Formats: sequence, structure tokens, C-alpha cells
Amino acid sequence: MKGAIIFIFVLIVLIYGLINTYVLIRGWQAMEAVGPFRKIIIGVAAVLPMLFITMFFVRRFFDNGLIDIGWAIGSDWVAAMLYFLMIVIAIDVLRLALWAVGKSPTTFIGEYYMWVKFIVFIAVNIIVLTMLFIGRYNATAPKVNMVDITIEKNVPDRDSLSIVLISDLHLGAINGYSSLQRWVSEINKLSPDIVLIAGDMVDDSPKSMERKKLGELLMQIKAPLGLYAVQGNHELFGDFSQTLGYMQSCGMTLLLDTALLVDNSFYLLGRLDRSFGRGFQTGRHRKTLEALLDGVDHSKPLILLDHQPFEFDKTVAADIDLQLSGHTHAGQLWPLSLITKGMYEIDRGYLRKGNTHFYVSEGLGTWGPQVRIGTRSEIVFLKLHFKP
Repeated sequence: MKGAIIFIFVLIVLIYGLINTYVLIRGWQAMEAVGPFRKIIIGVAAVLPMLFITMFFVRRFFDNGLIDIGWAIGSDWVAAMLYFLMIVIAIDVLRLALWAVGKSPTTFIGEYYMWVKFIVFIAVNIIVLTMLFIGRYNATAPKVNMVDITIEKNVPDRDSLSIVLISDLHLGAINGYSSLQRWVSEINKLSPDIVLIAGDMVDDSPKSMERKKLGELLMQIKAPLGLYAVQGNHELFGDFSQTLGYMQSCGMTLLLDTALLVDNSFYLLGRLDRSFGRGFQTGRHRKTLEALLDGVDHSKPLILLDHQPFEFDKTVAADIDLQLSGHTHAGQLWPLSLITKGMYEIDRGYLRKGNTHFYVSEGLGTWGPQVRIGTRSEIVFLKLHFKP
């Protein structure tokens, strides 16, 4: 298992290096008109891919503000590199199409070809920077999605329940104090009955959260019925016990393959992340839905938190009323959203199958670059209505 993970990681780094080399070579060629200055520009640009890889490793052993900055800059480069790559490929396809019909760019441009290449270079950089600015807004100014759902069950003394669902906060090096402060303020404005976190609250390790005192902010979330969370795959990347202990110290109730009756009105069911079934954290295994539901009163509404939105048919067969998930980020950066659309039955938003309702959050934070293209960070406000 460990050997396979190392092989996959080395392969990813190799592909990442080849992509960056391709983009930087094209940038070098496009700057022919500026002579010696291109050595400086490409030299600086070449540091950015290495910064991302370096910080990816270093942040696992050290935790301070400088590393946060390095990780943020390196991560932003990954987003920029994706769009540089797409544009460069489009230009090269056009060039190949011209060559295929016996033409070349110099045929149309002539002696100004060198300067036209440089103008295109400037234009491409402006386009990518504009996309990053838009993506930063999409990532840091979350939308609030209002969703009304009717569950055909009677709940004595309660005709409705208001839930704030958040997921994939990835708190730590990049999503820090200022981000969380805004999120907590927005959540409290909604005055929910209960707040649910559908996994990946922590970005790998709670060290940065402790340094930035993010737990104090989380404890400011106000909900009469409390704050509940399941763990996601990112909570497994560090010391799992330490991470769980920190999450509990932030005032939340963890649902780790747990069925909990809340307010004598409805059940919250929280599953361990499906990563437990793929060799992570050996010694712990996540329960089947059948085992999790053992002893549960099915006449009451059943709300399931499961980080990764897989196996919806099993949820329907188990007569769950509502499943809430996250994990997908809806791809975070287009066109990666095309991949998540293919991987999941739904990678964002609402779905109903039979009598079961599903909602998959796009996530509130981001992993890597604090950038979203084609997606938007979200807080979900669910209003559940019960049968009179």
C-alpha cells in the first residue's frame, strides 16, 4: 500500500514538473523581444512550481507564518499554471493547424512576429491574473443557498428545523482567522437551530489552527441544538487522535459512526469517512449503514452526515430521510468540475431519490489555492418541514 502511494506521488510530481517545464518554455519563447529581461522573468517564475512542492513537504514538519505565505503563493501558482497550460495548448493547436495547411504565423505577421508574440504573452498574463482575482472573490465571499425540504414524518412539538450545513473548511495555513471570522458571522446571522459540518474542517493538521486560535472563533457559533461534525479524509492526514481531540475542544460533538437522538425529535447519523475502508488508519473500520441504524427509531427523521457522496442507493435502501455530504468542492477549478461531475451522482446541490433527499455542498473553504473558478464557496441553509 505504502509503495503504491509513493509511486503515485512520484508520478504526479513528474507530470507536474513536465507541465511546468512546457509552460515556462513557451513563456521564454514568447519573450524573445525583451532580450535579457526574459532570463529574470522566467527565473522568478521557475521558483514558483518548486515553492509549491517544497512547502507541501515542509509544512508537515514546521508551522509558522512564513510557511503559510510560501504555501499560499505556491498554491496560487498551481491555479495560474492550470490556465496558462490551457491557453498555451490552444495556441499550439492553432499553430499546428496552420502548419497542417502549409501556413505559419509568420506568413500573416511577417517582421513583427517577435513583438506580436510578446503582446500575446502580456495578454495571456492579464487574462490569467483576472481569472485569479475573480476566483479569489468566489472563494472568499461565500453564497448562502436556501433549500426547503419536506420530510413526510411527524415530529411532536416541532413543525420545522433550520440547519446550517458547512463542509470542507480546510482551516489552517490558507483559510485562517479572517476567513473563519466572516463565516461565523454569516452563520450566526441565519440563526439556525443546529449547525452541521460535513467533514474536512481541518486542513491536514490542527497545528495552524491552534497557532491562529481558530478554535475560539468556532466556539462563537450560536445554535440552540449545538454544533456537530463528522471527519473527512483530510482529518486523516495528520495525527488522527490529536485532530479529533482538537475538534472536540472547539465545542463540537463528533459523530464517528454514531447515531444520536437530538432534542427527542430526530436522529443525527454520522459516518466515519469511507477512507477507513481503503487502508487508512488501520485498526478502525467504518460501520455499515445497517449496523449504524441498529436500535434507531425509524419513525423519527433520520439525517445522515457522510463526507464523501457515494453509494446513494444504499442510503435510499436504508430509508434515510436526508443525507448531507461535501468533499467534491464541485471541482473547485474549472475544467476539473467536469471530472467531479463524472465521478459522482451529484457533485453539488440537491437531489431526491425515492423518499431520500440528498444535498452535496460545494464547500466553504478551499484546498491549495484560495481560488474558485466555475464554483463558489457556500453556506447551506436548510429548512426542514415535517408532516403535521
